[in-house]
Amino acid sequence: TGFGMLRGALVTALVASSLARGGDAIGADDRSRAGGSRPNADAVVVEPLDLINVLRDVSEEGSGVAFGAASRRPLARSSAPDRDDGSCDIHAPSRFADPAARAPLWGGGASQPTHPSVVRFMNAQGWRDPQLVVPRPGDGAPTPSDDEDWIAHAHDMLATTQFFVTTPTLADRVADDLREYVFRLASRHDEYRSDVGCVGNLANCKERFDMPLRLSPTVVAAMNQYVRTMKPVIERELGPNAELCELSALMTCSGSPDQSVHADGQGLGKDDRLLSSFTVLQDTTSAHGPTEVFFPAELTLAHALSAGQALVKAANGEYGARFEKVATASPAMRRLAKRLRVKFGVTKNGETEDVLRPVDMREDPVETLRDTLVREHVYRSKKTNMLYFRVPWEPEIESSDGKLDVARSKLRGGAPYSKGSKGRRYNIGITASLRQGSTLVYDSRALHRGSANRAGSRILFLMSFQNPGAAVDGPTYTMDPRYQRTETWTADGASNVDTDADGYDDVSRSDGSDGPDPDDDWNAEDDDPDEPEGIDGDLAELRAEYGAEGNEVAVAELARRRSEAVTAARKMARRTSAFTRTRGLITLADFPIEPDVDDDDFSWIKSSRADVASAQETKQESEIAEKVRRAGMDWGEYGRWRERVHAALKAGHVDAALNAWPGTKGTNKGANKGTDKGTKGNTKGTKGSREGGARWTERWDDDLGFVPTTANDHRQPLLDTDDGPGSYRHQHAQYASKLVDA
Repeated sequence: TGFGMLRGALVTALVASSLARGGDAIGADDRSRAGGSRPNADAVVVEPLDLINVLRDVSEEGSGVAFGAASRRPLARSSAPDRDDGSCDIHAPSRFADPAARAPLWGGGASQPTHPSVVRFMNAQGWRDPQLVVPRPGDGAPTPSDDEDWIAHAHDMLATTQFFVTTPTLADRVADDLREYVFRLASRHDEYRSDVGCVGNLANCKERFDMPLRLSPTVVAAMNQYVRTMKPVIERELGPNAELCELSALMTCSGSPDQSVHADGQGLGKDDRLLSSFTVLQDTTSAHGPTEVFFPAELTLAHALSAGQALVKAANGEYGARFEKVATASPAMRRLAKRLRVKFGVTKNGETEDVLRPVDMREDPVETLRDTLVREHVYRSKKTNMLYFRVPWEPEIESSDGKLDVARSKLRGGAPYSKGSKGRRYNIGITASLRQGSTLVYDSRALHRGSANRAGSRILFLMSFQNPGAAVDGPTYTMDPRYQRTETWTADGASNVDTDADGYDDVSRSDGSDGPDPDDDWNAEDDDPDEPEGIDGDLAELRAEYGAEGNEVAVAELARRRSEAVTAARKMARRTSAFTRTRGLITLADFPIEPDVDDDDFSWIKSSRADVASAQETKQESEIAEKVRRAGMDWGEYGRWRERVHAALKAGHVDAALNAWPGTKGTNKGANKGTDKGTKGNTKGTKGSREGGARWTERWDDDLGFVPTTANDHRQPLLDTDDGPGSYRHQHAQYASKLVDA
């Protein structure tokens, strides 16, 4: 659909580069962070360390908090780094004692309301304040909210932006207890003492610990308190029997890189929804790598369109010589202005052209401009927690009559701490910098990512609910297997019934709900014949890993998938659909719940992790196998093809790769129409993985005391090539060719 294309295009642009960094750089020994609890150091058992090579992590100065030598923490480079006193800094208190340090963080409610500029912007879009004042949690029933309309407020935000942030849903004591519990849980994982530090099936997994939780007394206390507060919202959105489908703690430590922008999952049925909540267990500033959430794709594309119109005017000299100089500063900008001029049908003197000049228009220049804005002109505001573009060729100040006041507008300066105007600002999302106990709630379809952490531990308490019977494609469902179950069934779609009047035959499921329509699957005819994406990006992967030779094989394979035999097999396969879903065994109606373990000695960790990994792998394989089957191919043959084609291309044998299908005699053009089937097997496709990620970089606006320089250029190649569950490629593979920088 048009919306899907816009959404995918936005994801492409956002992932193609690391977004801007900025915010509060808080040192490990920062005296302003003196509130909250300090975990018991003796409770975290770590072997004594022999520091081999001590490095210094020196924070930038002048970011709103004073820095001294004490803030320059030694980080160990050894096989067993000291995370307690190093990257995870477990002894740091959980709350800032200085009110000024907490002031910029979401969660203050009436005492620290959302910045007026944010409210004005949201209202101008027809949206509401992104911060909800929820009932205050306590040992008993929550104290009523100051906002009597808070439940409808939450519904409106989920229906428009697909996210909101809240005032605290956990009391300080409950959050402190759970935080200490998570530190002890992390220390029981072998990976906590490894050089990389990775627990879970995550992309860019470095200094990231995604850990399922048991129903211990500490965890249950937090679960019950959160549900007591948020139950009215969950019940309104998902029903009284919503299933708890994720229960985990996510801890990132200093050195954790940026995630790629992604959505967690898409419901396979029209009414299938999943809501996730990230409750922070300590005050979380911009330096701690908070979650960044993005507004709907249509808004960002509209921003790029407006910026493109301004670029044409600036290049034409309509804003004056200074802005014309910015708009024509490089050959690339001049070419882009020329393409935009042709798109808008405008000549250099502003008159409409009857005939467009022959300019390469294979890619929409507005999309090209949006990619440029994302790569080079994204900032994060410390004062308002907003993410935004700055367009240096467009004046930002309006005069009293509403027209652009070019005389008062200044070019974006390159000197540090410049006070000049930097160009027009376009908001694209928010940064979830939250106070302890506050929560980010978002729909699984919302675009978001975790940003780079450079300030010590950030711990999130994760609870996700889905409506009963929901099948959601994508999420990893990090949860102990005791509390969930995998269900699979096959639905017949050959009845030619269209009860929901959407123009497509229904695919009924066992619960009576309507499954995905046939056009939801990959269609060979819709793929790019010159640079095909394939099924979950399998053809784009060839191009990304092997360049032109890989693309030659990808083009040939697309031609084979368009053959009459495969097309006929695809048509037959789509008469049925197989659904695999994760069912939560704990429902909203079961709350409050009781612990199932009294004294948690964490002896369950290894067996639980093995079960979780097996369940995630099974879910991943079943999802891709169903896509391959509905594409008209045998899963066993497909697995062997992937192995053979990658082996051939790695060895430089393009001809062998072009003829890699089992039991077939392909041609160099891939036009063979045969589909002889070999022995069925369970061979899985190769999975790409890469540890670590792009280095942390930042771009602050001038009002934050920092400007970009060549030393911190944030443009990075895309390093997210992980194919695991929940990875970017798995969710948005049809756009992968634009995302991967070979």
